[in-house]
Amino acid sequence: MTENPTMHPLIGEWRTRGEIFAEDGRTVESELEGSDVYEWLGPTVVHHVDVMVGGTHTRALEVFEPFDPERGVFPTRAYDDQGGAEDATATVRDGVWTFVAGDAEATLTVAGDGASMQAEWTAPGPDDERRLWMRLHFTRRA
Repeated sequence: MTENPTMHPLIGEWRTRGEIFAEDGRTVESELEGSDVYEWLGPTVVHHVDVMVGGTHTRALEVFEPFDPERGVFPTRAYDDQGGAEDATATVRDGVWTFVAGDAEATLTVAGDGASMQAEWTAPGPDDERRLWMRLHFTRRA
């Protein structure tokens, strides 16, 4: 019997830096900098996002429900400071996380020593081909 995956590798405070790409998926449209915090709240995980994107301060709160073995995912719900809400899923296999939120997808890899993470988000471009939307770099804070 396979053990359910854990969110433990994400737990902690992270310094976040990244780039948001234009519709061509190559041109950096804006820079992103701030923090992400993942913390346990009983059996759930709460994810706080506090970043500057371009010159705009952005905050969000995401709640990860416990792993759903029937679906093979961690169901999530995120809320942003503009009043938006979105359901998503997270899966992990061999240390690589996949997030699906609407038509956007991300692959997040935690470094073997747990000190950093890298994520790439893709989304449909103008021609419906997948394009790079966002690239994020996370460094664990002590």
